[in-house]
Amino acid sequence: MSNAITMGIFWHLIGAASAACFYAPFKKVKKWSWETMWSVGGIVSWIILPWAISALLLPNFWAYYSSFSLSTLLPVFLFGAMWGIGNINYGLTMRYLGMSMGIGIAIGITLIVGTLMTPIINGNFDVLISTEGGRMTLLGVLVALIGVGIVTRAGQLKERKMGIKAEEFNLKKGLVLAVMCGIFSAGMSFAMNAAKPMHEAAAAL
Repeated sequence: MSNAITMGIFWHLIGAASAACFYAPFKKVKKWSWETMWSVGGIVSWIILPWAISALLLPNFWAYYSSFSLSTLLPVFLFGAMWGIGNINYGLTMRYLGMSMGIGIAIGITLIVGTLMTPIINGNFDVLISTEGGRMTLLGVLVALIGVGIVTRAGQLKERKMGIKAEEFNLKKGLVLAVMCGIFSAGMSFAMNAAKPMHEAAAAL
């Protein structure tokens, strides 16, 4: 296994662990509204930290970004905004389904929709069927779909058991928001594709 693949798996594990536990501190904040908690978390994690880390790691930070035309930057920002809307829906999914079930369903649907939407729109879905790697990807999507079904069924049983005591828990709202999360979160894939000229320029520095 090459070093690049090993590092890719490592950083994916770090990202998965971070995504799994990021919502835990929110449960400890009792006096803030959901909107306030999510706004503070979003500003720090999506605006302040990315720009700060980029400025630290990228030589000539401002010169680098100013070298690109609006036609290059605009699609990246728009697709990034699309991804941001998906993350807002992700947070609302946690609100209506709870942390454990919300993460399972939202991430599962994001995986399914995000994996399939990009090749369908780009017109190369046949690659997923005709290649061994593509078929393995589809198998992974199938496993994710089964997992979403199991977790959704668990949610139905939980809703039935909790009855009127669960004021925030709402399976229907949560599932709709999870689907929206999956669709809009695919914006990350489109943003990465649109940012290829920026990746190449950064690698050349």
